[in-house]
Amino acid sequence: MTTAPSEALAAGIPELRLHPLSWLFELFNVLRQFIVPIVILLFTGRGDRYELWGLLGAGIMVPLAVARYCSFRYRIGGDRIVIRSGLLHKTVRDIAFTRIQNVTLHQGLLHRLMNVAEVRLETGGGEDKEEGRMRVLGFAEAQALQRIIRSSELPAGTPDAEAPAAEEQVLLQLPTRELLKLGLISNKGMLLVAAGIGGAYQFNWELPQALFEQVGGWLMAHRDDLGTGGPGTYVLGGMLVLLAAFTLLRLISMLQALLHYHGFVLRSDAHRLSITRGLLSRFNGSLPRTRIQAWTLQQGWLQRRFKRYALRVDAAAGSNQKHEQLESHWALAPIADEAGIAHIIGAVLPAGSWPVAEWQPLHPNAWKRRFKVPAFFLLPVTAVCVFWFGVYGLLPLLGIPWLYVQSKIWARHAGYAHANGLIAVREGWIGKHWRFAQTRKVQAVYLKQSPFDRRHGMATVFCDTVNAGMSEPTLAVRYLPFDEAVRLHDEMAAAIAQ
Repeated sequence: MTTAPSEALAAGIPELRLHPLSWLFELFNVLRQFIVPIVILLFTGRGDRYELWGLLGAGIMVPLAVARYCSFRYRIGGDRIVIRSGLLHKTVRDIAFTRIQNVTLHQGLLHRLMNVAEVRLETGGGEDKEEGRMRVLGFAEAQALQRIIRSSELPAGTPDAEAPAAEEQVLLQLPTRELLKLGLISNKGMLLVAAGIGGAYQFNWELPQALFEQVGGWLMAHRDDLGTGGPGTYVLGGMLVLLAAFTLLRLISMLQALLHYHGFVLRSDAHRLSITRGLLSRFNGSLPRTRIQAWTLQQGWLQRRFKRYALRVDAAAGSNQKHEQLESHWALAPIADEAGIAHIIGAVLPAGSWPVAEWQPLHPNAWKRRFKVPAFFLLPVTAVCVFWFGVYGLLPLLGIPWLYVQSKIWARHAGYAHANGLIAVREGWIGKHWRFAQTRKVQAVYLKQSPFDRRHGMATVFCDTVNAGMSEPTLAVRYLPFDEAVRLHDEMAAAIAQ
C-alpha cells in the first residue's frame, strides 16, 4: 500500500534498519527451494544439468538478499509505522496501529541462536493480510515494537474499545505431562511417518522397496526358527510387530507435541488473546477478540478416556491463506479438561453463554437422513464385489446393521440451541463435536431442503460467519422440523438485521 508522506515522515523521525544479519535470513528463505536438489546431489549422486543450473541461480540471490536488506527502512511514529522497501520498485506502507490486528513474532532455531525474530504485521484485509513483514529484528526490538502496537488504543466505537483496561491473565498453561497426553491422543505420528516415507521416495525411490525386501528376506531366512512353535508363533510375532509399530507412532506423536507446544501459555487482556508456544521454533502471536467468529470444541474417543477436549476458533482474516502460520483458525486449547475449557470460553463470551443449559432435539426422522445415503451407497459396491468375488462379495452388507445403529445413536445425541446470544450445534457420540458462534457474528443465514427433506418435512439452517468453510465447516443446524427451521431462520435473520 503506497501512500502520501505520513505524520511519521513529516515529523522527521529517524529511519531504522533491520538486524545486520537480516540479509542472511532473506537468503535462507530463498534457498529453501533448492534444499532438495542439493541433498539429492550430495547424498544420492542423482541429478542433471537442470538442477545444477538451479544451484547457479541460487548464487545470484546472495547480492539480491544484501540489496534488499540495504533498501529496507522503517519508522515508528506515535500512532503508526511506516515501512519503505524495494530496489527498483519503491513501496511505502503507512500502517496505523489501529489497523493492525495482530503482531506475530516467529523464532526458528537459527533465530533463537542469534537472538532475533521475524515480525509480521497483519491487518486482515486486502489480497495479502500480511502488510508488514520484517525479516529480521533483534529480539528486544521486536518485543518493544509488539508492546507499542498492542498498547495503542483501539478505534472508538468498537466493542473492545469500551472494555475497561485490565492486566493480562493466564487462561491456560500446559505442563509437560499434558503435552505427553496430547501426543498419546493425537495421530500426528502416523502423518509424520507417511511424510517420511514420501520423502524417502523423493530421495531414492528404491530405498523403501529395498527395506521391505530386506525385512522379507530376514523372515524367510528364519522361517524355520519362527515356525517351531506352530501357527501361534506367527500370530504372536504379528502382534508384537503391531505393538512395536503402535508404540513407535505414539512416541513420535509425543515428541511432535513437545516440540510444537512446549511452553504453551494462553493469556488474555481486555482486547486480545495471546499465545506463546514452541521449543525449537518459537511462536508468539495474538488474536483480537473482535476477530473471533466461531468456536469448535472436540472430544474424540481417546480424549474421552483422558477426560480432555480440544478447542479452536475461526478468526476473520484476509483471503490469502498461503502461510501456514497465518491460518484462519487458532488452537486456543490443544488439550484441556472441562474446567479449563469453561474458563477460556467464559473469559471471552458473555456470562451465561456457555455451557448450554438446554439442547433442542432434531426431527424424529433425522436418523433416516443419516442412514439412507451410506446404506444406498453400499448396494452398488456390493454388486461389484459379488461380480468379482462371488458370494464373499456380500460381506459389505454387514455394514448396514452398524449404519442403522450408528444413525439412531447419532440422532439421539445431536441437538442445537439458540439462546443468550449464541447459536450452537452438537453432534457425535463416539467422538463428540460442538460448534457455536455469537449470533451477532453470523454474516448470513439460509435454509435448504433436499427432496428427501421435503418428503419428511425437515430442513437445514446454515449460518455463515467470516471465512466460513475455509478452515472449518459451516455452522449448520441439520434436519429440523420444517416449521421449526423456518422459525429459527427468521430469528437469526432478524438478529442479523439488528
